[in-house]
Amino acid sequence: MKSILTVLLVLGTAAAGLAIADLKTETLTHATLLTGIGTTEVNSVNEYQGDKRADNLTTKMVGGIMGALAGKPQTTVKVTRLDKDLVWELNPPKKTYTERPIASPVEPEVKSEKRQSGPDQRSPYKIVKSELKVNKTGAAKDINGFACVEYLVTWELVLEDTASKGLVTQLMTTDLWNTPLTDKLKQAREIEAEFGRKLASKLGLGLSPEETDRLGAGMLTTMYGLDPKETAPKLEQVGKELAKVEGYSIVTEVKWQVKNDSAAGKKPEPEPEPEPAPTSLGGLIANKLAPKPAAGKPKEEGVIFSSRYEVKSVSLDALPAEGFEIPAGYKKVEGKK
Repeated sequence: MKSILTVLLVLGTAAAGLAIADLKTETLTHATLLTGIGTTEVNSVNEYQGDKRADNLTTKMVGGIMGALAGKPQTTVKVTRLDKDLVWELNPPKKTYTERPIASPVEPEVKSEKRQSGPDQRSPYKIVKSELKVNKTGAAKDINGFACVEYLVTWELVLEDTASKGLVTQLMTTDLWNTPLTDKLKQAREIEAEFGRKLASKLGLGLSPEETDRLGAGMLTTMYGLDPKETAPKLEQVGKELAKVEGYSIVTEVKWQVKNDSAAGKKPEPEPEPEPAPTSLGGLIANKLAPKPAAGKPKEEGVIFSSRYEVKSVSLDALPAEGFEIPAGYKKVEGKK
């Protein structure tokens, strides 16, 4: 009897250890919005400890217009404290920090009013179709010491201009290179997912801000004036489908492509007709998408956003608690209004 109790105690202690493990990942992100503007490159060390997360970021612009104008890489630290409902953004070179609540219920309403006022503002769009497909391609390769297989995710989103009734089709293609789940990676994924779920809940979103940014979905609400409440369930659906993909994602490559379908529904003419005049910011940047090749991947035409998120390393070693606090000697300053 005593031996059974001892075994149960050991197992319980081990399970508790798994539940409270810390996590540290090193990642590299490249994100490009529109051709010629440049690419944002972010090297990040992300640390998790319960309801706390600290992101040590080194950001620089490369290539394009912004790359030519950019100065030295910027170093910042962002600490998200779910237990305090606060976000601290630290500026190590200046030894200063700002503080803000995780969520502000007033800010989205203010943005919505600004977006819909004035003669030069675009008409808001609404989602009329959302279709997601996941395919395991069979391709395989080693990335950063991880044996990975490829999953191809396509998300077709049709938006309608509520004023002109013109349609714009967005096609998101996501290449996931996933490695099989070891006990270590299973634990890492659960820590990330649990923190993301709690953060998304506080913000009233379908996905965490990090997942939203990684997929480029934040661009949709900004560019097309979509109602965040309408978009949230669609993003939540995407998150649920991606959760069905097996393994731990080492590389996530995303491309958003667009075509203007304002002439959709009209009968084809013998001679080609000129493109209709754009009626929105989305129309101004829209380009015709070429037909998808047999392999199922669209050509590199009409790309308005692309990103590559890569995991360099994963560690479950214990982390010092002070890494999730404001360092001694830092001065609080007001953030941007």
